[in-house]
Amino acid sequence: MLFLKEPAPGRIESLRSARSFAPFSYLQVGATESSPPAGWRVHHRRALVGRGPEDHARAVRALLSWRLLEIEGLTVYPSAPTVVPQAEVAILSRHLGIWSVDFCRVVHRFDQVFDADREHLTTGFTYGTLPGHAMRGEERFSIEHHPGTGEVWYDIFSFSRPATWLVRLAAPFARATQRRFARASMENAARLAREENAAG
Repeated sequence: MLFLKEPAPGRIESLRSARSFAPFSYLQVGATESSPPAGWRVHHRRALVGRGPEDHARAVRALLSWRLLEIEGLTVYPSAPTVVPQAEVAILSRHLGIWSVDFCRVVHRFDQVFDADREHLTTGFTYGTLPGHAMRGEERFSIEHHPGTGEVWYDIFSFSRPATWLVRLAAPFARATQRRFARASMENAARLAREENAAG
């Protein structure tokens, strides 16, 4: 949803609550766990953000408390303080002087899951778009711990399409915004690990 001036927090929370029983704005719910639907734009980015079990624990805490989504220029209004299935979140941002509020719901949360070869452990969640979001689709955020090397990786994977003709016209800008968000979220994860290490 677009606004010419910044909406108040109470207004944002009211709009989020109004979507509590709304269906997802796309049909392929859960497809980030299998394979994305054909014809949708897929975006995948990952980065090494730390090493060792302590960095892994900090990264997981940051992710599941929404902190990795709180980048500069973006404010998160979750319905629950930590990520849980069915929690909704409203995301406030500003682009070219216009305020935007987008809405998502957590589809699935996964904790300490080994991959098929038991080479790394994954914790994270997926959320999907609700009516009022500029895009339609799903995004998965996960933290991987590779015990053999100690490496901690942050992975973001999504499939999406513009929700309206206006967003479709601005598709290059929307894609650039998505890339900037992923990059900033990765930097946020690495920064939080460094700051907590320094504090310790």
